[in-house]
Amino acid sequence: MVELDTETIVEGGVTFVQATVTNTRGTSQAVRLENRLEGPPWPPRRAGIETPEWDGDYWEGTVQPGERRGLGYASPAEPIDQPLTVVDVRRVTSADRRDTSAVLRDLDGWRPPRALLADRR
Repeated sequence: MVELDTETIVEGGVTFVQATVTNTRGTSQAVRLENRLEGPPWPPRRAGIETPEWDGDYWEGTVQPGERRGLGYASPAEPIDQPLTVVDVRRVTSADRRDTSAVLRDLDGWRPPRALLADRR
């Protein structure tokens, strides 16, 4: 079973949603949540880039057995009792997991421009 607890805070006309997803199952679970507010979610950003768990109105992440994950976002919408809802929970399989080496192999190669490496004596 996966449990979802939410809380909303309104400040300056912005609704802030805080949520905790708890995995009470004995296996890792991929959890998909949907924003139910009547307005766009404003997910957190790092260096100007949205966190990768967000895709439009949906958040998707893996929650390990017996663990909790916190998440949050803001919206210009008015608060409601259940701002997030669980739309899908599935057991994480070995096909879902990728090791670091596989991820690095899939990245495009990068080299600095020649002008940057030119001898500047």
